[in-house]
Amino acid sequence: MDQEINGIVGNIKQLEMLKDLEPKVFADEDGYADVISRRLARERNIKPKLKTSQLRKFFGAIRDIEREKEWNKMETQFYLLKPKLANSRGRELIPEEFYQVMKVCMSKVDKGTEEDKKENFNCMVEFLEAIVAYYKYYNPRA
Repeated sequence: MDQEINGIVGNIKQLEMLKDLEPKVFADEDGYADVISRRLARERNIKPKLKTSQLRKFFGAIRDIEREKEWNKMETQFYLLKPKLANSRGRELIPEEFYQVMKVCMSKVDKGTEEDKKENFNCMVEFLEAIVAYYKYYNPRA
């Protein structure tokens, strides 16, 4: 796995909850989303390449879940994202690096109170939104 992305995954693993991830750390220039997107868009040795369609498909599924206002209504659909993500990785539709980032983020969502879980989920949405935006910047024709 890419060393920079591996470092980001390790840093997220150390968080108690995803909401503890500061927006400046993940959304700023040279932040986590920027680094992940740049590496996935430009590294020729990362196989398979992350396709914009797969990124948007996953982001769309997260946006659908976000429409619910209470965690107990979101929970089932959230947990069903995990096997869908694993299936995409197993079919080699997404690179290992993207899979690991999303997996570690998702592992930090279901922590704390119902309100904490909702805040954690919202942080994941914002993080993925930043990844999508930077990825499009680095891959304008994708």
